[in-house]
Amino acid sequence: MSIIIKSLASAVVTAFILIIAKFFGPKLAGAIGGLPIVFAVSYILITLSDKTASKDFLIGGIYGAVAAIFFSVILIWLNVQFAKTFWLNFVIAYLLCFCLSLGLVYLILVK
Repeated sequence: MSIIIKSLASAVVTAFILIIAKFFGPKLAGAIGGLPIVFAVSYILITLSDKTASKDFLIGGIYGAVAAIFFSVILIWLNVQFAKTFWLNFVIAYLLCFCLSLGLVYLILVK
């Protein structure tokens, strides 16, 4: 049941960010959808006395932010080098970002 609630919460936040992007532009949506949401949710979890979940969520958010920066840099570089294959560039950058995130979690958190 927990995974369903988390998935629904994620869907609501994603929908909210996409609506902001549609009406106010991608810069504002990116700023709102970035790390500040992670800190806000962590603060809510802390106030609910669930410090373990908030700490893990915050750490995961920081890893996600690092991976997002990596994704952006790789995608920009790929689009400069291979401008005609922008969809393939997106897939490659996304896969590399996923591998980086997974690697960070396994190297740092799982011992």
